Amino acid sequence: MTCRSARIIPSLLMSFLLLALAGIFSNSCLAKPLSQAKARFYQANTYYSEGKYDEAIKGYEGALNLGFESGNLYYNLANSYFKKGELGKAILNYEKAMRLIPRDSDLKSNYEYAKSLIKGGVVEAKAPWYRVAFNKRFSLFTIDGLAFSLAVIFTIILLVILATIYFPAVRKYRIGALSVLIVIFALFFAALFEKASVIGKKAVIIAQKADAKFEPFDSATTHFTLYEGAEVAVVSPRDSWFRIERADKKRGWVKASDLEVF
Repeated sequence: MTCRSARIIPSLLMSFLLLALAGIFSNSCLAKPLSQAKARFYQANTYYSEGKYDEAIKGYEGALNLGFESGNLYYNLANSYFKKGELGKAILNYEKAMRLIPRDSDLKSNYEYAKSLIKGGVVEAKAPWYRVAFNKRFSLFTIDGLAFSLAVIFTIILLVILATIYFPAVRKYRIGALSVLIVIFALFFAALFEKASVIGKKAVIIAQKADAKFEPFDSATTHFTLYEGAEVAVVSPRDSWFRIERADKKRGWVKASDLEVF
């Protein structure tokens, strides 16, 4: 597992441009945190190469705390946690990286290998073939990518409608073309809605072992046990507990300190 460096710069510059265009900060105000984030990132890469994983983690998290995100930053942070032996936080940050660079083959390989180390294996949800195909196809898109695709498809739909108005020769293709485009638009919209709806509702177990109980009390009976790196859905919070759901739909209460939501 090697760290990455150069590809963080476009992400940081994009954040800079978006903030500038929004008028939130002036260029002079952003220059300093941008420079600090880059410096911390590159210093963290040096620590990683030297095997100083604690220092590398502090550096990467320091860059994140300055308000900047990058798929490669999360990837390097995950690798650092993996090297430290903290499987839960490694998988957590691989997940965060996959939301930004879902087509990265190295990331996917590291993520799958980390998951294979989860004690007791990964609980998989049984899904029909069309759901599996849908998830496989649209897992390659980020939320931004889906939103951009929807905008493009919508624009094409408008152009087709305008073409049928001003060019009578293409009217015979109108129904077929619009039907296909509307179906594609609906699929992309469903994928976007699904990705957006789970933001803040997924978590990874970061404790070596977490007992999921029937009630949110230490003295409650244990329903099932989760191990470091297991991914769960967050159903609801209560005090210092989270009600979670496994992929097989089993639910239980887990201490908030045993997991981290992303």
